[in-house]
Amino acid sequence: MLDTLHIQNYALIDRLELSLSPGFNALTGETGAGKSIVIGALNLVLGARASADMVRSGADAARVEAAFTLVRPSARLLALLAEHDIPLEDGVLILARTVHADGRSKAFAGGRMVPVSVLAALGDELVDLHGQHEHQSLLRPELQREVLDAYAGAGPRAEALAAKVAALNVLARGIAAAESDDRDTARRMDFLRHELGEIDAAGLQPGEEEELRDRLSRITHAEQLRGLSQSAYAALYEGEAASAVDLLDRALSDVAELGEISGEFLELCAPLQEARAQVEAVAETLRGNLSESEYDPAELDALHRRQGALNDLKRKYGADVAEILAYRDRAAAELAGYDTRDARLAGMRAEEARLRAEAAGDAQALSAVRRKAAAALDKKIAETLRNLDMKGARFETRFTDIPLCAHGVDGVEFLLSANAGEKPKPLRAVASGGEMSRVMLALKSVFAGMDRIPTLVFDEIDAGVGGVVARRVAEKMAALAASHQVLCISHLPQIAAAADAHYRVEKQVRRGVTATAVARVDGEDRERELARLLDGSLSDVSLEHARALLRDMGSKK
Repeated sequence: MLDTLHIQNYALIDRLELSLSPGFNALTGETGAGKSIVIGALNLVLGARASADMVRSGADAARVEAAFTLVRPSARLLALLAEHDIPLEDGVLILARTVHADGRSKAFAGGRMVPVSVLAALGDELVDLHGQHEHQSLLRPELQREVLDAYAGAGPRAEALAAKVAALNVLARGIAAAESDDRDTARRMDFLRHELGEIDAAGLQPGEEEELRDRLSRITHAEQLRGLSQSAYAALYEGEAASAVDLLDRALSDVAELGEISGEFLELCAPLQEARAQVEAVAETLRGNLSESEYDPAELDALHRRQGALNDLKRKYGADVAEILAYRDRAAAELAGYDTRDARLAGMRAEEARLRAEAAGDAQALSAVRRKAAAALDKKIAETLRNLDMKGARFETRFTDIPLCAHGVDGVEFLLSANAGEKPKPLRAVASGGEMSRVMLALKSVFAGMDRIPTLVFDEIDAGVGGVVARRVAEKMAALAASHQVLCISHLPQIAAAADAHYRVEKQVRRGVTATAVARVDGEDRERELARLLDGSLSDVSLEHARALLRDMGSKK
């Protein structure tokens, strides 16, 4: 609901803060006092077009700020807040609009600057302004279909259909994608088969690249390996001079002789024997290397060809053999998926046909429910309009066939013929502000428990209305206030008397400057304002009539 409306330097308003109550709020005042200015300011903060004319004469900028308490916010409102990262403070959303004297304007939501379009979208979920204003949700056909579904009790059925159609659309897009790129995919699969054949023909083995590199190095440096091996072997075992083995044998002999003299030397024999065995083993390995140092030129050629083949594959498929084999596995998996594509595509087509038939049946069933409810709705709203002194009015829900979509197969639009003999026209084409307000009051009364907009504003609803009809309008307004916050700008005492809170708008002259002010009236002040509305006087008769009207309208709540 709208808690407070703060207006500064807007038109005739210097500074004004209006704190509204839950339930039914009425604004009254002399013609030209500024009631429409207050509503214009509210419309501005809900995203209406701004202009430099709105700025109070002599001021640099006008500012309007509205604070809303969100009790049961709609899913759309919550989605908007999340999408634009707009914060709440203790469940309160603050919208603001600033208009500078040069016509530039800025919009804010939750303290953050936002595009005016976002402010308008938020406003659509918070306030319905009925009269000559933009924020009238029920003028939008998509909302009309939504409230018809709510009236028919078909909301869950409509949501289930929307989910089914969404799944159908995902499936259809998948089929279209699979079919549309068939030629390109076939070419890719042929290329993958070529690549897979090339990799498989190479017969790659994990780790072979390291072995190949080592073997090439040994062959390339064969002479150097042979010379060094010969030199090391000679030094260890069979050199012209005393070899390491000869020297160890001599040391062992000497230590053994020492041991004969003193047993403590005998323990030195074991490590010397171990050292001799290790030297002999190394020498044997070197001797074996001498015989392997010979190589076949054909082997070297084969090794170079294999290395070239590996390098060619690495340029195409990966930095090493492991990456090449990993690429091969991915290509094989993609090919396997393509090979089963026809079967999968056939399955998708069959599922699409089944789901489409099911959705079409559900849509027809939903359409039947809608049309049955619309017939009852049309009669109910027409009756309500006649009760509001629109005796020749005819209300009609028009259905048009549309292709199956998330909303079913129905285009839905509310039509109105305000006067007998007139052809019904879409609600958005109804010109009269007073007529529109009464039509919206009738619609809101019928949809009271289903309407998701928390705050309703009615302007000009009393145009051409009086007497018994004025009382009926007031009673419907009071009934509507049981489920919504209602703000009505009126000249009718019956409406003002039925309100839970009554505010008077008046012009005041301060230091030679005219300004609009708003104040809540209670007790005797309210009686005097009602008396003024009754006959323009403050006589005993008019005051007594005002008190009687308050008692009467209060008793009907």
